[in-house]
Amino acid sequence: GTVAEALSAQAGGADYRGVGAVFPTGSKADAGGAIGLGALAEICAAARIPAAAIGGINRENAGAVMNAGAAGIAVISAILSQKDIQGAAAALRQIQGRPCALPL
Repeated sequence: GTVAEALSAQAGGADYRGVGAVFPTGSKADAGGAIGLGALAEICAAARIPAAAIGGINRENAGAVMNAGAAGIAVISAILSQKDIQGAAAALRQIQGRPCALPL
């Protein structure tokens, strides 16, 4: 994701934008290089549409992702690879700290 892509999506009428991969991830082999928290923060600040952060997000870094301005997080292995799936989902929901601001 880039600022230009986020602004283009916004101009095109998008309701929200998926941004990432924020961190390296094994879930999507074609995800490309990780953009990091700095680029995520720039994208979130530049576009008015909410950003759904994706890629390598887990219990340890989800708080930093939300602090960078993401409206919500998208995860796979952070939940499905855990022994207690329900507990992992609840922990990430608590870290997110607010209802997801993305349109459903």
